[in-house]
Amino acid sequence: MSNASETLARLLASEIRGDLLVLFHRNPGLIDTLDGVARRIGRTAATIEQDVNDLINLGVLKTRVFGKSQALLLDRERDREILETVAAHIKDTREGETL
Repeated sequence: MSNASETLARLLASEIRGDLLVLFHRNPGLIDTLDGVARRIGRTAATIEQDVNDLINLGVLKTRVFGKSQALLLDRERDREILETVAAHIKDTREGETL
């Protein structure tokens, strides 16, 4: 499995990750706490924490500290890199199928 395939699989490994990606792509300037993000997608912080951490490890999300609170936000540059890599992989895969 290629690096792009692995990244795509990790991005879409759960429904929660999909919900998080949709939330941050629809609201790219969003900065909110774990609890706030969880409420926005109709879940609890405990149920999304592992998926959030995985997206942070992938580089899609990052954290910032504001006072005593830690907030989540989209890493727009890294997100763009990942999307370009995945798009190129999908294009290459489709071209390989037509040969």
